[in-house]
Amino acid sequence: MTEVLPLDSIAGVARAMATLRHALADPLSAAGLKLELVERRLEGMRSGGSPPTEKIRGAKADLEAAGRLIDVLARLAAIAEEVPEETSMGSLCRLAGVPLEGGGWENGPVVLRRQATVDSLAGVSAFLGFCQGSEAAPPRASLEVSVGTMGLRMAAAARFAGTEPEWLFSLPRGQEFAVELFLARATVEADGGLLQLVNREGWLTAVFSWRASALRGVERPAG
Repeated sequence: MTEVLPLDSIAGVARAMATLRHALADPLSAAGLKLELVERRLEGMRSGGSPPTEKIRGAKADLEAAGRLIDVLARLAAIAEEVPEETSMGSLCRLAGVPLEGGGWENGPVVLRRQATVDSLAGVSAFLGFCQGSEAAPPRASLEVSVGTMGLRMAAAARFAGTEPEWLFSLPRGQEFAVELFLARATVEADGGLLQLVNREGWLTAVFSWRASALRGVERPAG
């Protein structure tokens, strides 16, 4: 997604996602309750044989995972409903608790989803902090502004020992920060931008970028 949706279209998407979430929640809850009752009955019937309770538990775990993904719909709807407003990257980074290196344009006006962007910055920062370990310094961010484009780089201060990080955006099961990264990318893309995780020789960097549509009044400082 590289285009900013019209506000009326975004509101319709948000309503559709909220409706879908509620529609899916009922059958998932009912299925989970039925599996709970079946498991209890099988445990009560256990004698010499070994009833398939492990498969029941596995099915329940699958339903719990599906339920957590259903909850993501509510957060996607909140992102879609939020109206972009004029703010600054300096303000957003301060609210997210992300140290921002000064570049002379951190207080220039940008038009973004304020709360969703703060959550995105905080989520990506927490992921980088988790990857580099508790002993490393907090990830720092720096701004890069050119004609019609603004980029924000957030680099881990320690080497990344994992595999290629981009797959985390696809919501792999059992990955602690996958949901936050998925929602962060959805937020940036909703404002016409991009979010990438770049691993260069073990050094991990999150790269945010927004196009001119979000950069009202932002200009590169002279010199």
